[in-house]
Amino acid sequence: MCPIALNQCAGEASVIFSRKSDYGLRSLIFLAERRESGPVTLSEIAERLMIPKAFLSKILQQLAKKGVVRSLKGPSGGFVLAAEPRSLTMRDIIAEIDGPMRVFECFAKETDCALFDDCLMLDVFKRVEEEIGRVLGSYTLADFHFPAGTTSVLAHGHKHISGA
Repeated sequence: MCPIALNQCAGEASVIFSRKSDYGLRSLIFLAERRESGPVTLSEIAERLMIPKAFLSKILQQLAKKGVVRSLKGPSGGFVLAAEPRSLTMRDIIAEIDGPMRVFECFAKETDCALFDDCLMLDVFKRVEEEIGRVLGSYTLADFHFPAGTTSVLAHGHKHISGA
């Protein structure tokens, strides 16, 4: 899997966001939809969203440490959102999961590029990152919903959740 920066990795297509962010966002949308029902178990989230359980566990533990979700112990335990869905933007969630968004590799560190100060494309690259951040910041978990009458991507054979 390529890192968050756009680059070519052993024949893989370029990616902007990691699978970890995809799984994290989908699981948080699921928790937002189930908010009134109480805690949701790791197994239920993994099964309903077709996410490997071990990988999901690491993502949710990371999000719990960051205060995005709460992990409740006990027989009726599971995971719940720690904040209102309207207050959690896609930009902020991705940053919590993957760190600061970098669309272009050369933005990772100024010290890594001898041409940084004279880069002719720097302003364009910076604008692209700002625009992506602006768009992602304009969507919250409250903007996304499962198809009517379902709480699972499996119910209609969907491979992913689409936004409203």
